[in-house]
Amino acid sequence: MLKAFKTGIAAAVLTAAAVGTAAADGPKLYHDKYFWQESMQRMATFAAEKQHPFEPTPYATDQYQAFIATGVQSGNPPDLFTWWNGTKLKELVDSGALQPLDDLWKEAVDAGQMDPSAAELYKVDGKIYGVPLHLSSWVVFYNKKLFDKAGVTPPKSWDELLATADKLKGAGITPFVATVQDGWRGFIWFEELLIRTDPETYLKLNAGEASYTSDAVKKVFQIWGDLYAKGYFTPATSNEEVLSFARGDAAMYLMGDWAIQNIVEGGLKPGDDFGAFVMPNITPDLPAAVIGEGSPIVVSKTGAAKPEVADFVRWWMTDEAAAAWAKDPSLYIGNVKAPKPNVIVKDVSEALAAAKARTLPRYWEASPSDIVLPAVEEFNRFMVDPKPAVAEEVMQNVQKIADDYWAQHKQ
Repeated sequence: MLKAFKTGIAAAVLTAAAVGTAAADGPKLYHDKYFWQESMQRMATFAAEKQHPFEPTPYATDQYQAFIATGVQSGNPPDLFTWWNGTKLKELVDSGALQPLDDLWKEAVDAGQMDPSAAELYKVDGKIYGVPLHLSSWVVFYNKKLFDKAGVTPPKSWDELLATADKLKGAGITPFVATVQDGWRGFIWFEELLIRTDPETYLKLNAGEASYTSDAVKKVFQIWGDLYAKGYFTPATSNEEVLSFARGDAAMYLMGDWAIQNIVEGGLKPGDDFGAFVMPNITPDLPAAVIGEGSPIVVSKTGAAKPEVADFVRWWMTDEAAAAWAKDPSLYIGNVKAPKPNVIVKDVSEALAAAKARTLPRYWEASPSDIVLPAVEEFNRFMVDPKPAVAEEVMQNVQKIADDYWAQHKQ
C-alpha cells in the first residue's frame, strides 16, 4: 500500500511518533499548500475568534507525501490533513486510515449550506471521505495589458489561440508561462492537450485501457513539441512560475483557478489586470470540457474520536467559514450561501454552466500514484528538453511504468 511514497520516507521532517497530536489551541491541519500558509494563518486567527481553532502546518509536497506515508504505514496518521481526491484518496481509504464523513455532510446539506454534488469528488465505495479545501477549474489566465499591447482578445478556438500566440510573439511577448517548479507540474500540458484532442483516450489511459505510445498520445507530444519549437513557453526550469506571470514575463498561464490569490499577491487584480478563459478544443467537434480539481481535508480514524477535530470540520463547511476562505485566499468550497471568491471564478463558472461543460478529473488524481509520480518526472524531462527523440523516450518509459503497474493490479 502507498508503494509510490516509500522511497521518500527518509525526507519526512517529522517522525510518526509526533503525528496525531493536537495543538493546545486546536487540531493541527497538515498540508502541502505552503503558498497559502499566510492565508491559512489568517484563517486560523479568524477561526480562533469564532471558537473553532486550528493550527495550519505546512510541508513541501515531496516531503509531505513521505510524512503521510510514514504515519499511515505505522498506523498513526495525523488527525487532520489535506490530500487529493481520486486514486490518491482511494489509496488512503483502502489502507484503513480515514474516517467517513457522511454524517457531517448530511448536516451541512440539510442546513442548506453545502452543494451535495460537491461530495461526489470525495466518495470511495459510496462513502464520503473528505470536505473541500477548494473546488477549482483549470483555466488559462491572461494578462490584459499584454493582450492589449499585442492587439488580441481571448481566443474561442484552437486556431485563434495559435494566432494569438503568434501575435504575442510578434509583439515581443512570450505567450505562455510553464515550468517544472516543485516537481509536479509536468502533467499539466500533457493532460490538457489530450483532453482537447481525445478525451476518451485520456480516461482510458487513466484506467489502464490505453497506451502511452498510442497515436493519441503521440499526437499530444507532436503538438506540445511544436509549441516549444515556436518559442511559446518560458524556460521550464524557473522557480518563480506565478510571479513570472504576474510580472509579465508571459501573457498566459495554464493553472487551476486556485492560483488566483497567488497572482493577486504578485500585483495583479482579477478582472482588471487579468482574466481567464477555458482552453479551446483542438478537435473542434468535441464537447466543452474542463479539468476539475477538488482537494479534500480528510480526518483519520484516530482524529475522528477527538471532539475538536469534528468541531473544526463541521465549522469549515459553514457559510461563515466559506465566506472567509472565499475572501482570502479566494477559494470556493461548494457552500451555496457563500459568495463566489472573485469575478474570474464567477465568470468561468457561468461560462462552463452555459456550455454544459463536462468536468474531467485531473491526471494527478485520476491515475494511480505508482504511475503518476514517475510519469510526471518523465513529462518534466520533456519540458526541459522538448525534442522528438526525448518525447519518444518519455512515451516508452511511461508505458513501461504503466505496464508494470497494471500487470500487478488488473484481474
